[in-house]
Amino acid sequence: MSLFSLHTPPFTVRIETDSSTLSNDLSALYPTDVLQPVPIAYHIYDFHIDYKRHFSGKSRPYHFRTGTEHFRMADANQLIPTFEWGLNWCVSAYQQQYLAIHAAVLEKDGKALIMPAPPGSGKSTLCALLMLRGWRLLSDEMCLIDPANGQLQPYVRPVSLKNASIDVIQQHQPAVAVFHRTPDTEKGTVAYLRPTDLSWQHRHIQAKPAWILFPAYQADAAEPVALFSMPKADTLLYLAQNSFNYAVFAGEGFRLLSQLVENTASYRLEYRDTELVLEILEQQLC
Repeated sequence: MSLFSLHTPPFTVRIETDSSTLSNDLSALYPTDVLQPVPIAYHIYDFHIDYKRHFSGKSRPYHFRTGTEHFRMADANQLIPTFEWGLNWCVSAYQQQYLAIHAAVLEKDGKALIMPAPPGSGKSTLCALLMLRGWRLLSDEMCLIDPANGQLQPYVRPVSLKNASIDVIQQHQPAVAVFHRTPDTEKGTVAYLRPTDLSWQHRHIQAKPAWILFPAYQADAAEPVALFSMPKADTLLYLAQNSFNYAVFAGEGFRLLSQLVENTASYRLEYRDTELVLEILEQQLC
């Protein structure tokens, strides 16, 4: 039996598993001061993960659970994607200290960019490419708004790449390592990009929101890149719809989103030329 922990601010996770490879596989994605072989006594753990083999058959024997709640079963060759999805599930379903929105978040020169978008929109691809161009990654999946000050709390984790986005990253950045390419998952082929050293080093530092960008990759778009201003009312509605716990925050959630939208510039982005869109975003936002 293996016991280890992840200390990725603002959450700490204790993992118990009978997999002989999980901890070693995760070491390619997390630095040693984040992934630790034994729990630290003075830490209060936000989640205890039970990720063990609970079925003796050949198909999907590993179960990802926290407490009495079951998330998903997994085959041995899909432990990493199920683990990463499971951590997202824990945070989206159970934490209530931050207002959480499904979005990528990056920061440059003290200003943060929020990118909410559904699967297939190119969000993770843009997030990864901007990170590799010097932006600090706060999260690829979770925009966490601190109710105390309206700032964005980092939750640095590996960037999840799916299907065609894996090849896009390797074409643009051939020297960058892509880890744990896993085919035939529920989301197709999945792989992971390790956050940059800058992102890990500043994982405790909050960021001030400056822009909200709704990206949409369209292979047959008439224009290579089109950037439009978004009405603030539409922006607020879309953010509320994509929040994991807006209903829990109730009136406070409306206040936080209203403040966020009022103090940021909002855009709709449609693109088919990835290189050009990176240049335009750097010019427009920096």
